[in-house]
Amino acid sequence: MATSVESPSSPVSLTKVTSPMLKMGSCSPPLFSPSSDKRFWSTLRSRIETHIENRKPAVDLTFPTQMKGEVMEGKNRLKEDSMLLLRGFDSVAHSLSQLSNNLDNALQGARDLSRPPTLTDIVHATLEKAKTEEKTLQQQQEDDIEEEKRGSKRKLDSDGEEDSQELGNIKKAKNLAISMATKAANLARELKSIRSDLSFMQDRCALLEEENKNLRQGLPEPEEDDLVRLQLEALLAEKSRLANENANLTRENQCLNQLLEYHQLNSQDLSASYENLLKGMCLDFSSPSENGDGFDTGIQRTLKGEDISGFCKSLDECYAEEQD
Repeated sequence: MATSVESPSSPVSLTKVTSPMLKMGSCSPPLFSPSSDKRFWSTLRSRIETHIENRKPAVDLTFPTQMKGEVMEGKNRLKEDSMLLLRGFDSVAHSLSQLSNNLDNALQGARDLSRPPTLTDIVHATLEKAKTEEKTLQQQQEDDIEEEKRGSKRKLDSDGEEDSQELGNIKKAKNLAISMATKAANLARELKSIRSDLSFMQDRCALLEEENKNLRQGLPEPEEDDLVRLQLEALLAEKSRLANENANLTRENQCLNQLLEYHQLNSQDLSASYENLLKGMCLDFSSPSENGDGFDTGIQRTLKGEDISGFCKSLDECYAEEQD
């Protein structure tokens, strides 16, 4: 809907376009002004809005829900159409206002061109041209002077730069040689350390290979397993024998302790009824019970008509039986 009008680029084209209008009258005002356009479009918009409102159908409340939905859809469509129409009118109004502005500008340019130039304008234009020419000449002279100065500076700088470049190259070569020497020394050190590590690893590998060979060659055979089993059985038998001997020795130790206690009691008792007391006592050389009460439980049997010599004989017989 929007129409774009290009403004004329040169005053000559303006004169060509507006020549018939100038023939009719150069001072005649335009037919349409922006204020009249605004009034026209505002009245047109108000009329369209009233027309849309009048076209709205009156909906009865007794209609079913389907009819109400259709009516609402129709209303929405009418609203959308009216909004689109208003937008189109707005774009047309904007394009027309731009066209009127362009026409006003064209008329003003044509009027300015139709006027003959005055002496003041000519003098002013010549003065401006002279000023611009003087400025350009001064700028060119300044540029030439600056170029000459730059050339002389470049010559001096080139000589100094050559010397400085030579010194810089010498310094760079010296620094490069020093850095290369340090790198070579570091690489030699690293090579020595790597060689030492390599020799150590070779020795270690040789040792591991020898150990592996020994382990492979020294695997136990089934005959050796039988020998080991027999040795273990012999050791277990020896262990049991030693345990039995230990038990016998503990029993002998208990008997000796009982004899020692008995002799201590004999040495302490110096009364006249010493022999009668011996006749009524007997020693028990069997192993003590778990709930033993000391020396009183060991002496429980009585010697009936036996003397001390008989008692000693019984001790010897007990000892011989234990050894058997």
